[in-house]
Amino acid sequence: MPAVSAEARPKINLYLDVLGKRPDGYHEIATVFLPLEAPADGITVTPSADGALRVTCSHPGVPEGPGNLCWRAAEAFAREAGLAPAWQVDLQKRIPVAAGLGGGSSDAATVLHLLDRAHPGAVAAARLTAMAARLGADVAFFLAPSPAVGRGIGEVLTPVPCTGSLEVVLANPGFPVSAAWAYTHREDVPVPPAPAMEDLLAALEAGSAEGVARHTYNALEHAVLDKFSLVQMLRDVLLEQGCLCAHVSGSGPTVYGLCRDGQGKAVAERLRELYGDAIWTCVTRSVP
Repeated sequence: MPAVSAEARPKINLYLDVLGKRPDGYHEIATVFLPLEAPADGITVTPSADGALRVTCSHPGVPEGPGNLCWRAAEAFAREAGLAPAWQVDLQKRIPVAAGLGGGSSDAATVLHLLDRAHPGAVAAARLTAMAARLGADVAFFLAPSPAVGRGIGEVLTPVPCTGSLEVVLANPGFPVSAAWAYTHREDVPVPPAPAMEDLLAALEAGSAEGVARHTYNALEHAVLDKFSLVQMLRDVLLEQGCLCAHVSGSGPTVYGLCRDGQGKAVAERLRELYGDAIWTCVTRSVP
């Protein structure tokens, strides 16, 4: 097996409604995933010299053993394919950790993709998708990330027609928020009812950034904004600087702002003027 490498891209949720809790502990959701070009983690898988499974990561806060989702993905692939998990997985982390951008899920899906590329036919496509869904709610989306509606726990995917790409500014306050916390506390503050998803999907198909912005929604963000004043401040700055909309992505705490084309650089510069290096920022575009 030669060394194989790929980038793992992040996502934002343009729409996220929580429909209820399932008997298995997961939540039934309706969401619209939008993959982004950057930041992207870099992942390389090579055969290990001693036949053991190892994961190394450039970020000191990411576990490198069985607690890492990439480790679990490699073990799951090995079991399904009847192979020994004799791989070295090197992860160059650029997506903020526990940030609502799906970085861990994207990394795990990329490991599955790379192992499938290195061992073609060892695991049927349907089994690979099922394996991804068992690893985590967003992992299946990242096997082939493109704009999509996610239902169930996010693993039932329907591609969404999307014309062009959207300019996006990301702002992360530098601390993690667990998805479990966001789901547990989502109704601690009033949550407005979800708008019709169909209007958002029509705007995506038309390639209208203004139309998309009018119909974005996140049922989880209200508790996050109420608990963490810095996240609320970041959202306010994005709106004050002219973003078409600004929301928490997923369970947060990253806030995204949809921009008119060419506006993102000035918005990010203003964030850096106000907060310096305390706030991580990125100007990126959606993957059409």
